[in-house]
Amino acid sequence: MFSDWSQVFEFLGRTAELAADAQLIVAESASSIVGVVLYVAPGRPREAAFPTEWSLIRMLSVIPEARGRGIGRGLTEECIQRGRRDGARVIALHTSPPVMGVALGLYRDMGFAFDRNIPDRHGLPYAIYRLAL
Repeated sequence: MFSDWSQVFEFLGRTAELAADAQLIVAESASSIVGVVLYVAPGRPREAAFPTEWSLIRMLSVIPEARGRGIGRGLTEECIQRGRRDGARVIALHTSPPVMGVALGLYRDMGFAFDRNIPDRHGLPYAIYRLAL
């Protein structure tokens, strides 16, 4: 899962801008944000690597102190439910296996399967994983 929290907080500061194309889902514990994810519905703008009829999971992040409590799974399940609600046949995400191994394990446990590699980002390999809904 993403661990650059300064970037996450910058991202949260752009919530209104992001809400135009995606839904921000926030996990709270004791009145503090402990996790975030963006859900992109079918038909909303996205990277060209993803078909427009798919729903997407973007930027799943759980603060280090809250990991291991099922927060990432809960946020992912909420995205899956929204994808089904919105009539998507597939929900997908991209990840970098060398950096996001824990998150990739979660996604695989939840039934996501490798779809294809995409161009490297920031010098790291990335791949798309998808789940049939």
